[in-house]
Amino acid sequence: MTLQQLRYFVKIADTLHYTRAAEELNISQPSLSYAITQLSKELGVPLFKKDGIKVYLTEYGEAFLPYAESALNILNQGEIQLSKMLNPSKGNINLGYIYTVSFDAIPHLIDNFYNFLGNRDINFNFQVNMTNLLIKKLTQGHLDVVMAPYTKISNEYIKSIPVFVQDLYLIVNKDHPLAGHTTITDNDIRNEKFIMIKKETDLYVQTVSYFKKNNIIPNVFFEVDECNSMASFVGAKLGIAIMPKIPSLESYKVNAIPFKGNTLNRTISIYWNEGIKHSAALKKFLDYCITLRSNNLNT
Repeated sequence: MTLQQLRYFVKIADTLHYTRAAEELNISQPSLSYAITQLSKELGVPLFKKDGIKVYLTEYGEAFLPYAESALNILNQGEIQLSKMLNPSKGNINLGYIYTVSFDAIPHLIDNFYNFLGNRDINFNFQVNMTNLLIKKLTQGHLDVVMAPYTKISNEYIKSIPVFVQDLYLIVNKDHPLAGHTTITDNDIRNEKFIMIKKETDLYVQTVSYFKKNNIIPNVFFEVDECNSMASFVGAKLGIAIMPKIPSLESYKVNAIPFKGNTLNRTISIYWNEGIKHSAALKKFLDYCITLRSNNLNT
């Protein structure tokens, strides 16, 4: 049994027409008929039957077809994988990131990468989630690379490089007494009600760290799942919040006020897993990220 015979068999099963199958395979009809006859002899069963000019799969052919298709599909995947390994200009990269970098940082990063030595044949599959869940998926091999806030990770195979600093802002309703401020200090917010994001997130950790550093005991009115929910509650005058700027803030009738001296921010890093074999495409992307990091340090 040869791969050629399997391909011929699947093509006839698809067209149910010897002449058409031969044309699509770019071979002569006698050559096609001979190959199928030899395959049937080797298997010991007829794969096709004819009724006049019509061709049908036999019960043996119907039973054999899914196995032949599966074998060819697996081999095709193997060829694609080898192509990815040999050609760094093609391939897929599974990239995970936190929600608040999806509006500017991720599009900017990917667009610049595509313009970096010509990379437009590399495709990205994106996944948005919280930092801890993204790192878990990276560790398990379900993601190739992650963009998320810097955090200490005990796994020695997870490596990271910082790529930029993301400022955090105080978000208040446009009618709030603080709305006219150009900057915010810790004393401005000591007696305010806060809308907080849930505890599993890096943003929660950063906010709590700021409170502890400035001896603030926050009056937490609500805990929500994500930044849009925080902004909507602030827009409803139920409290204030600390978060990065996102484009949708304009829809909630809120103001984003920086902290004096930009004292509240977090480092966004690129993470990857050294314990898993990297495709050529991923290596090229990581090389670009390292170059980006070096350029940022030199500017």
